[in-house]
Amino acid sequence: MQRFFLFLLVCCLTSTLAAQSLYTIKVGTFRDVKADDFKTLHSQGFVYGAPGADNTVEVYVGQYTEVTKANATAASLNNNGFRNARTYALPLNTGQQVTVIQIALHSGDRPIDWPTLERAGQLYVESVASVNKIVTGIYPDARTAANFLPAIRGLGYTDAFVRTINNVRLIPINQFETGIKKPLIPIDLTATAPVPKSPQPTAAPPTYGTAASPDLVPYAPPTTAAPTVENTTLPNPASSPAMNLPAIDGKTKRHSSAELQRVLKEKGYYSGSIDGFYGPGTTAAYEAAWDDMPEIRKYRKLSEIALEPTGGHGLISKWPEVNALLAIAEDLSAGMANDTRARQLAQQRSQLVNADQPLTAVAASRINNWANIILTNLDKWAAEDPLHAQIISAFRLSYQQSQVRIEDHFMDRGFSATDAKDLSSAMLQNLIGAQLDRFL
Repeated sequence: MQRFFLFLLVCCLTSTLAAQSLYTIKVGTFRDVKADDFKTLHSQGFVYGAPGADNTVEVYVGQYTEVTKANATAASLNNNGFRNARTYALPLNTGQQVTVIQIALHSGDRPIDWPTLERAGQLYVESVASVNKIVTGIYPDARTAANFLPAIRGLGYTDAFVRTINNVRLIPINQFETGIKKPLIPIDLTATAPVPKSPQPTAAPPTYGTAASPDLVPYAPPTTAAPTVENTTLPNPASSPAMNLPAIDGKTKRHSSAELQRVLKEKGYYSGSIDGFYGPGTTAAYEAAWDDMPEIRKYRKLSEIALEPTGGHGLISKWPEVNALLAIAEDLSAGMANDTRARQLAQQRSQLVNADQPLTAVAASRINNWANIILTNLDKWAAEDPLHAQIISAFRLSYQQSQVRIEDHFMDRGFSATDAKDLSSAMLQNLIGAQLDRFL
């Protein structure tokens, strides 16, 4: 009897391990290609790309739950000109469970309407057994995802639902898959849903020649291409007439402008000097980031259904950059916002917006100390996990842009640049301090 139970246990364990196996096929490395160039491979599985060296694309087909099926497909690709095709095992045991919203299913050879789907935010695909599950996210938890589910369904995805998934199963959807050109700016999305850049092969690598196909161009040194900016259905903050935003003073040298330039340069959107002047170069760089950064686009969509903070003041809290910041802060709170502090801050909000006196030296010192601690601790939190880093990139961009805009609100009321900076920091603390209390 003991042997029988042991046999059953071994069978269960074997079955569980088998169910956890997942494989993909690396077709080869190419340049200047898109998924439609590989139409002959679509019947073999979902064709997707990962960034390679020197602006190349590593092309994959997958995914497969059986290694025999993957190896047979790789052998078939080799016989049809893709002589470097090779099976890789995806490291599911290194992944983590993440929360997404599934918006669509796709199977067969029907074209996928990527431009319409991208309205829901950054897209990923889980592809198994020729069925593609299209999801958007990634959200920090199920509660946050549930808050955004009505907005996703409002886009027409009435059957959308929240689910969790091992992030190794997720394939990030980018220009290669959609064919939609975006600025040539290095944005690393593999942190939240890694594509196998260095997976463990199922067998020793065969000695094939150079990957080639009659219709495709193999790897070669890259050429310079002129970037194009993706069209978007969301309004640009600088061209939103209903907001009546205060004009940004480009002639005043400011710490907030310098910090914004620093963020934009880190993300690859700004190439000028970090001089603290919000000039045309900074304006263009910010607008490009606002339109293009997937993490910003996600929070812009989320901000459409975000609740205004208690005691909010429409003049400021509804500005696009501030509205996005509120959505990010709510995300960062992870349900642990300090409600008592939120009520205290709400009581001061209207008075602060309409301030006619600068902060006292003591109050200004406390506010600036709060800002320094919050930003430092958020940077430390970002260093703990690549997903955290993406959220904080969006936070820093919207925070510094909000700081600039609110400073101009106070300068328009007659305050000096220094006093406006202190009041702006106080306004930001008032709006998001309760949500970020856990980072103090």
